[in-house]
Amino acid sequence: MTQTPEHNIDNTDEKPRKIIVITEADAVTLKKKLRIGQRIAIGSYAALLLFFTLHNLLQDSGSLRTWLVSVLPLLIFIPGLLKQTHRTYSWICFMSLMYFVIIIPLLMSRWLWSDWVITMLVCTLFISAMMTSRWLQYWHYYLSTKTSSTF
Repeated sequence: MTQTPEHNIDNTDEKPRKIIVITEADAVTLKKKLRIGQRIAIGSYAALLLFFTLHNLLQDSGSLRTWLVSVLPLLIFIPGLLKQTHRTYSWICFMSLMYFVIIIPLLMSRWLWSDWVITMLVCTLFISAMMTSRWLQYWHYYLSTKTSSTF
C-alpha cells in the first residue's frame, strides 16, 4: 500500500490529503492478514468467554452474578462481530483495556495461573482486534475503490 499526497493548489491552509493506493498484490496480502486477524480475534474472544464460564462453574465461590459481570461486556459485541464491522473491533479494544486494568493488579498480587491465562487472552484479543480493525478498514476502502472505478 502506498500513500501519495494529493496537492491542493486552491487552498494552501489545508494539509494535503493522502490517497491510499492498494494494488492487487497488496489486496491479496491484506485479505490474508485480515483472515488471520479475524480468526485470532474471534478465537481469543471465544476462549475468553469459555474461560470465564468454566472458571466460574468450577469455582466454589462462582455465582451467576460474577459470571454475568465478567461475560456481559463481551457478549454485547456478538452482533457487530457477525456483521464484521471495523468499529466493533475498535470497541473490543477499548473493552479489553477494562479487563486489562482489572486483571494486572490481581496478577501481580496473587500470581494465579488463571490470572495469567486471562492476561494472555486479553492481550491477544486487544492486539488482534486492533490490527483486524485497521485491516478491515483498508479492505473496505479497497473494495469501494474497486467498485467505483469499474463504473
